[in-house]
Amino acid sequence: MIYKYLRGLWSSNSAPRAVISLSSLILFWTTIELVYLSLSDVSALTDPRYLIGVLTIVPSCLGMIYGSHWLRESEISADHHPRIRKYWLVGGIGFLVFNAGLMLFFPTESVWIVLNWTRWALTFGLVIGLIVGVAQTRAVTSRLAAERESLRAEHMEKQRNLIDQMNGLLRHEVLNSTQVITGNASSLMDSDGPVDPTDERIERIHRQGNELTRVIQEVRVLLSTIEDGRELEPIDLTNVVETQVHKIRDQYPGVDVDLHCQGEIHVQADELLGRAFSNIFRNAVEHNDTASLQITVEITRVDQSVTVTVEDNGGGIPEYKLPTLFDRPQVGDHGLGIYLVKELTNSYDGTIELLQTGEEGTVFQFRFPTAEPPSQGV
Repeated sequence: MIYKYLRGLWSSNSAPRAVISLSSLILFWTTIELVYLSLSDVSALTDPRYLIGVLTIVPSCLGMIYGSHWLRESEISADHHPRIRKYWLVGGIGFLVFNAGLMLFFPTESVWIVLNWTRWALTFGLVIGLIVGVAQTRAVTSRLAAERESLRAEHMEKQRNLIDQMNGLLRHEVLNSTQVITGNASSLMDSDGPVDPTDERIERIHRQGNELTRVIQEVRVLLSTIEDGRELEPIDLTNVVETQVHKIRDQYPGVDVDLHCQGEIHVQADELLGRAFSNIFRNAVEHNDTASLQITVEITRVDQSVTVTVEDNGGGIPEYKLPTLFDRPQVGDHGLGIYLVKELTNSYDGTIELLQTGEEGTVFQFRFPTAEPPSQGV
């Protein structure tokens, strides 16, 4: 019965309940024993060792009962109660075992002294264990809170810097594009004759409108990568890449896109994952003037990760762009380009690397940790 009781205390998820339960039991045991000894002709009550033990046990039990109430009302999360409970029990059992060894070296004939010594050792050890457990837990929670606050401050600083720069980029791009659109629209409105559908000014308005829309969408996507509460889930990477390959084929029928994959491979991501690949594909098409552009995409599982290699046969990336290829664009640079791809990839714990570029073409490689497929409902 005692074993089951102690096992229940050890496995209990509530430290306050365990503390008040055992403390009350020890206090009740001590009280009953005192009453019995008072009504019996036993000399233990006159033994200083017994009296000192009782005078230590009673306030210790009352202190633990108070401590259990304090712990229940304190800022310490219930998730940390098992840690405190284990410190508390280890302290009590450890000190009891130590004193059991002392009893062998300092034997006494009085069973009441032995019982009181045992009770005192257990109680004193429990008190020490409870104090140490609470102190250790508060130190851990304080450190975790400080780390969380530091990460939060770092995250907020990153958000502020990014938002400031994106606001500047948006203002610059919006101003430039709207000036072009307004200027050409005004020119068309001032024309005396009918507007020719093939007029170059109409093409400029259309082109600038599309570019402006794309920049705004890219900024929105980038800002979403630093939003709090963003939820990721297992997503079929192969399906995402296939979808973007079909889109680039539809948009640019003259481009040959070849996809090699190995079936479903899941990664932890969200609906923005496809944007990373669409930007890479579009970047390859729009920045190469090769007559017969070919893009090869290969998806390969490697241990606990998956790689997506995107290779084109274009003219390569200009050398002057390489040092800042993955950097945040400055105001005046049109669009977010590879920077957006890098930030999206990083938000999924992935990486993107430029393997090679030159006259024979460019090769980018993505790498993501794989995830378990979502469980299928019955």
